[in-house]
Amino acid sequence: MTESSDVIGDIDITRVLIVAGYASVRAGLHALLAGADGVRVLGEAGAPNSDALARLLRDIRPDVILLDAADAGTLGILLPALTTAPVGRPVRDDTPALVVLGDTPTEDLPRLQGAEELPGWAYLLREADGPQIVSAVRAVAEGLVVLDRSLAARSPGRSLPPIMIPTAGTSEIPGETLTVREIEVLQLMAEGLPNKIIASRLGISLHTAKFHVAQILGKLDATSRTEAVTIGARRGYVTL
Repeated sequence: MTESSDVIGDIDITRVLIVAGYASVRAGLHALLAGADGVRVLGEAGAPNSDALARLLRDIRPDVILLDAADAGTLGILLPALTTAPVGRPVRDDTPALVVLGDTPTEDLPRLQGAEELPGWAYLLREADGPQIVSAVRAVAEGLVVLDRSLAARSPGRSLPPIMIPTAGTSEIPGETLTVREIEVLQLMAEGLPNKIIASRLGISLHTAKFHVAQILGKLDATSRTEAVTIGARRGYVTL
């Protein structure tokens, strides 16, 4: 645990900053971390190269950044902000660990493996569920490297072996949380969009969109799209 962690009693608190371009994704990630023991979300930012993020990094000094890399190149934009000291300022000695939720591992993993300044990092597919994300946050805060099991075979070796976590969809607590992709789908459902338009917006097939909707209804124990949106809003997954 980094020195900036809070301590309450005998429990170390890992301080997390969420960075995600979509408000609905930030809300969903905040909601799933809010109930995790030993984890506290202290801030959110919408862009990896914004002044707001720079201020939060300076003022909050998080232990871990949770990044939703929804677009290719997002990680490449964020890393310099974490690992490069501005002119005239000392090199950071409290660089936060990083958990990335991404779709482009062939581009992102080499960047992470080359970022020796990071005390710990994780790369999960954006289909990762809540327990997987929480586990990754706790692990990187201890200076470990975490990969989704499905990516481990593709990644070149590193001095520290990665910790394997279950592939998305195999959580021991099914139905407790939504994946990042499901949060996106739910937000579009909240906007009243049909499956065909949701598929087009997200660049996925109609079959996949229907599958995500069915998963959302099952996880939220909802009998209709309207009920799913209502439950999702109550749990902080969507903004209406």
